[in-house]
Amino acid sequence: MACAEPGNGVPTSRQSEDDEQDFMTLPQCFDNIFKMHQYFDKTDDSSSSDIFQGKLRQAIEKTQKAIRMVNDLNLFSRNEDIEEVATNEVKYMLLSAYLGYFTGLNTHMSRADAVIKSKMCYTDYLKLLKTYGVIEYDINLSEDDTEDDIENVLPSNRIRGSDVSVMSAQRNNKIQRFKEKKEMERRIAELQPQVEKEHVDDEVKREFYLTQIRHWANQAIDEVDSCNLELQMLKHRQAMAASGGGNDACGNHSNNSRKTKPFRPFILTKTNMQKQVFGLGYPAFPTMTVDEFYQQKLQEGHLSESVQGHSMQSWAADPEKDAEDREREAAEKEDKEEREDEEAIERARAMDEWKDDHRRGDGNRYNKG
Repeated sequence: MACAEPGNGVPTSRQSEDDEQDFMTLPQCFDNIFKMHQYFDKTDDSSSSDIFQGKLRQAIEKTQKAIRMVNDLNLFSRNEDIEEVATNEVKYMLLSAYLGYFTGLNTHMSRADAVIKSKMCYTDYLKLLKTYGVIEYDINLSEDDTEDDIENVLPSNRIRGSDVSVMSAQRNNKIQRFKEKKEMERRIAELQPQVEKEHVDDEVKREFYLTQIRHWANQAIDEVDSCNLELQMLKHRQAMAASGGGNDACGNHSNNSRKTKPFRPFILTKTNMQKQVFGLGYPAFPTMTVDEFYQQKLQEGHLSESVQGHSMQSWAADPEKDAEDREREAAEKEDKEEREDEEAIERARAMDEWKDDHRRGDGNRYNKG
């Protein structure tokens, strides 16, 4: 459980606001951590409140202390199988997952740091389960991975890509794991009242914590995926803020972005006579004729003299001729469509001939007459 060691990005302060913490045994410390997780998982308190973050800091310190105690006692070995772990020691495998959960809720550090450290703890948890044969996923991480070169931690049977079949496989995989998660949550809810009794059978206790471990394995995979996605978003936002081409880290628009020129209303007239009349009545608004408007847009590069079709200039110069041109083009278009759609014409003619030989209502047994 490397999460508690200095240099792995998890707070290493050994001080606590609770004087009794230094004298807690490992079982007492774990029970306290377990209750804290239940509180954070069910509370409606704001995660950014001082009370919430204060309790979260204590939870992180206690979890780190418990991990150090486990490391000092050498409770877990690479050469063992899950069946060789004592029932009272199985639950301590959950500590790295708890630490990842707590760290992800921390708002007193930068979001990038919290995400990276939370991901590292979940990764350590998955590696531990892989070593003991609890999961069959391929964990593509070496022991000397750092924050800068952490790769994705995913099951080997999970496929990525944009192909439809690939996306379907991903969806089916998530649905299957979601069903497993719900079934394990149901079983945990059934076993927890029995575990909380004063005298508990070892088999019940072992099943309870093994179910918890497998449940957290599925959750850890989802959390690592979420951390990878969030880190990409944070890096993209940081790059956009640095280049001044987008929003900053708070989601605000950069001051360097170009400001659009405000639109000024104006009056468009057909002739100079109308321009003079409207200009006298509305002196606050600029007034221009269609020709002047066309020339202005032409100079600005929005229009081109080579553009074919019905422009405002041709309409203003001779409205009647422009209307005639439009009617002629519409007639030519309709004639062309009729020539191209000979099949439709043949069908229409056949229908007309059929109507000539058949009365309306023929064949209707309920309308004989």
